[in-house]
Amino acid sequence: MPEERKCSFCGKPFMPNKYRPNQKICSSVECQYKRQLGNMAVWRKKNPNYFRYKEENDVSWKETCRHRSLEWRKKHKEYLKLYREAHRLRHRNYMRDYMREYRKRKKLEKSDEA
Repeated sequence: MPEERKCSFCGKPFMPNKYRPNQKICSSVECQYKRQLGNMAVWRKKNPNYFRYKEENDVSWKETCRHRSLEWRKKHKEYLKLYREAHRLRHRNYMRDYMREYRKRKKLEKSDEA
């Protein structure tokens, strides 16, 4: 019979699954989510260029993606408008901060040229 263990994330005791006797993380949704995020981070670190393959090897890939995006926007014309209305304050704050940074960069570039 398997012995009780402590979860690596939450520290709570749990009984490992009989099909996974080396289980180190409990079955709670939060701990499983953390485990998945960790696994994905490790995988991305091992495969840093996995999602860049198409960009580098297929000339028409970027154009295809752009076309697909434009088609989606044509079919969902109201989406962006509705999204911005629903998140107006967040969008306004983002744009304000973005423009402040943009103006600072431009001011620095102008002073470097002089």
